[in-house]
Amino acid sequence: MAGDVLTYAANQVPSSYKSLFVAPSLRANIFGNNAVEPWFSLGGGFGYFNPSSHLEFGGTSAAKSSTTGSLQVGFGLEVRLKPRWSLRGGVRDFWSGTPNINVNTGKSRQHNFVVGLGAAYRFGKTY
Repeated sequence: MAGDVLTYAANQVPSSYKSLFVAPSLRANIFGNNAVEPWFSLGGGFGYFNPSSHLEFGGTSAAKSSTTGSLQVGFGLEVRLKPRWSLRGGVRDFWSGTPNINVNTGKSRQHNFVVGLGAAYRFGKTY
């Protein structure tokens, strides 16, 4: 590590960025109508990246927002507590292009993971 040189003199990296993904998906419940239902989803859409207007070490960023195609793959588990109430958890990966943040990673695509946990209420007929 003694030969590695790190420099922050350029100060071109935005302090953060926001992202929004819209990817309509198909979801399949593996054991439908059971107390425990694993699920899988697959879809596609787009991702929008909006970098901060401030640089990591002060100053104004010139990085621009960008839009890219996105592939969504997800899996999770739904556990029914009562006929209409259940707990739901899942992980989704939005595989998309990279944001415009003035950093060359040598890659043109990146993984964006989202983990969620919540409660669900079923409307209509219950089985």
